[in-house]
Amino acid sequence: MEHFKPVLISSSWFSSLPEYLQNELLGKVRLKHFKAGQQLHAKGEDGVGFYGICEGRLRVTTIGVDGSEMLLALLGPGTWFGEISMFDNLPRTHDNFCETDSTIAVIPKNAFNELLKKFPELYPYFATLLCARVRSAFQFIDASTGLSLKHQLVKRLLMLTTSYGQHVPENSAITLTLSQESLAQMINSCRQTVNRLLGELQQEGLVLLHYGKITIPNPDKLFHDYRFR
Repeated sequence: MEHFKPVLISSSWFSSLPEYLQNELLGKVRLKHFKAGQQLHAKGEDGVGFYGICEGRLRVTTIGVDGSEMLLALLGPGTWFGEISMFDNLPRTHDNFCETDSTIAVIPKNAFNELLKKFPELYPYFATLLCARVRSAFQFIDASTGLSLKHQLVKRLLMLTTSYGQHVPENSAITLTLSQESLAQMINSCRQTVNRLLGELQQEGLVLLHYGKITIPNPDKLFHDYRFR
């Protein structure tokens, strides 16, 4: 567990917790290992725990009206998620698969509830995390309605590099292992269009394209160049 602690405390949300609360949460963690392609949970299942990604990457998906899989998000190391079902006791809202071999920190629901009873000061921190989810949802709605496909693409790249708000944009390069088909799914477009838009961003010096990978040399610059346009 100590090996993964630096990753688990790396998110802006988790690092905002007082150290004693961080230790209490980490003290309840059980590590689980999953193979690539294995499902963490399915849409409609009961929520059984609160999760943190130690290593690997997860796909958050749903099924479209035509029966095809729709990719909604990719979650990387240091991301915490799954708290919604812990609070409303309703089923999971999406399918979640491990895209690569992954190690997941799980705080079981019973242990999670015990922590809340023992440390009610945790509630404001989880309120902050839930608010971040709401903001991401509004960003998703904005990106799906009033923005051009290029701005939708940039917003998606920024969401991926910041683990949906849990990490701040960085000055150092970040490489995403991500196909253009996956990006096209995320903005409801086609691979050819995404390829053209990524080419434009590359000409602007904001991304570098490799086979199956996209490098963002300076995520902070991408953030500031496109957020307020």
